[in-house]
Amino acid sequence: MPIPAGIDNLKATITRRGGIARGNRFAIYMTHPNTTMNSLLNLDKNQAIDLNNWNERMGEIGKHDSRDMYLLCESVQLPGKRIVAMAQPVTHFTADKPYSMLVDDITFTFLLTNDYHVRRYFDLWQHMIIDSKELSAGSTFETQYKSHYCKDVIIQQLSANEDDAPVYTVLLQDAWPRAIGPIDLSNTSENSLLNMTVTMAYTTWFDLTDSEAGSEVTNRIQELARAT
Repeated sequence: MPIPAGIDNLKATITRRGGIARGNRFAIYMTHPNTTMNSLLNLDKNQAIDLNNWNERMGEIGKHDSRDMYLLCESVQLPGKRIVAMAQPVTHFTADKPYSMLVDDITFTFLLTNDYHVRRYFDLWQHMIIDSKELSAGSTFETQYKSHYCKDVIIQQLSANEDDAPVYTVLLQDAWPRAIGPIDLSNTSENSLLNMTVTMAYTTWFDLTDSEAGSEVTNRIQELARAT
């Protein structure tokens, strides 16, 4: 007997599963390695972190709030994972045997504001990986230790309901910006919004949705929302 496949069955399944997920319902939580914050989320909305000395001549416009990256992120992907296998002989045929896992880099797209905050944010992060800050500062172009420049990043798929509850939470462990995309400038772009892409590498990722760590992240996010 075939499985029922009518439109009513499809509607019932979608309703029972909470509706269709929406791609525009997401959140990211990112902390710069140069900040003094001890956790992924800064719950003090009045605390502003200096990115570096460049910002001293710009005053308050050069300050970083931990919610900036959340608000300015236009798009991101949830990571995938691939199992790597190699052919192994089995009697008269061969079969693939898994031996490792690989993850792909994640691309973030951010809106650019007039102070180029996001660009300078990731410029500084890359300078912390390879010392190349300024020509006049005697850059050494030395590569730093991983513990110096890696930070965890959290990506969440949010519910399509009004409560914005996270339905899937992923942690990118030891993330760092591998590539900053070019920014296109043009005389014909007067009415266009500028954005930039950042490709983040990371060691691996973990599903925190139903874990104790995921619950702690959710609680801190809710506390941050109440303080806003």
